[in-house]
Amino acid sequence: MFLAALYLVALQFSCSNDFEINADWKDIPITYGLIDINDTALYIRVEKAFLTDGEDASEIAKIADSSYYQNATVTLERVSNGQMFTLQRVDGNKWGFPREEGDFATDPNWLFRIDSSAINLKPGEQIQIRIDRGNGLPEVTSKVVILGKMALSRPGGASINFESSEFIFTEVAWQAPDSAAIFDVNLYFNYVEYPASNPADQSAKVVKWPWVQGLRRESSASNFSQKKPGLEFYRHLANNIPENATLKRVFTGIDIEIIGGDEYVKNYINASLANTGITASQDIPTYSNMSEGKGIFGSITKFKKLGFILTDKSRDSLKAGYLTRNLNF
Repeated sequence: MFLAALYLVALQFSCSNDFEINADWKDIPITYGLIDINDTALYIRVEKAFLTDGEDASEIAKIADSSYYQNATVTLERVSNGQMFTLQRVDGNKWGFPREEGDFATDPNWLFRIDSSAINLKPGEQIQIRIDRGNGLPEVTSKVVILGKMALSRPGGASINFESSEFIFTEVAWQAPDSAAIFDVNLYFNYVEYPASNPADQSAKVVKWPWVQGLRRESSASNFSQKKPGLEFYRHLANNIPENATLKRVFTGIDIEIIGGDEYVKNYINASLANTGITASQDIPTYSNMSEGKGIFGSITKFKKLGFILTDKSRDSLKAGYLTRNLNF
């Protein structure tokens, strides 16, 4: 999923070692911040890339101090009235955001954090990030307009119907704020499985179904919709749940997740995705909306509704249909 992957990269980013080894030393700030009005806390990653003079970049990368500014200050400014909010530097490893293993040091994993309640973001307002790296270096800035919340239009009730047909479609529809420019939609099929010989030994499982990835906004309309043939639902389950005659399975619900990103996020994905996918590389991005260095300061908005059930007809198809009858639901 493009937008979720971008969000994880923003928290776990490890930049590339592919710099000009013999170039003069230069400070390159790398900033990632995706502001979501729905989050309980906001996180900003600020690092530095480095050009070395004949030294082994892979060895320097293992030194945590080489990737971080020791005296950096990160603030968010409410542009309408100049109100400033200073973020606290925290170790992401201790807040549920461990850094990916790789060439770069993973401990500590410094991020800048602020509780959402402290800043109380409003849809449509403009927020500016201001980063003081210390040592008299130029301030790093960027501005973003905060995206509002989304709403699910369809399914409208508590259940979802998937016909066992290539020609009858299931629809997911939603309403989005005007500044949202790109969308991902995912369905999560939740179930419990257990050995037929021991029903008490239950394990919760989930199958993710990417409904749509990287859907671009093409008009000023605020309503969006994507349909899929019902048969794809059963095909996806058959391809992602292994047959096992010793196991019994019980469907427990479907969750729908929608993520929207602003124009900056769309531009970043357009530049970084290329033909390989946004998770294929963690190189310094070619697109940036920062005043200094590289990176992205953008706004996203996430929506998730839990616990949809299947219609009786769909449950019968899950249990007895030719694609999924051997999954033992």
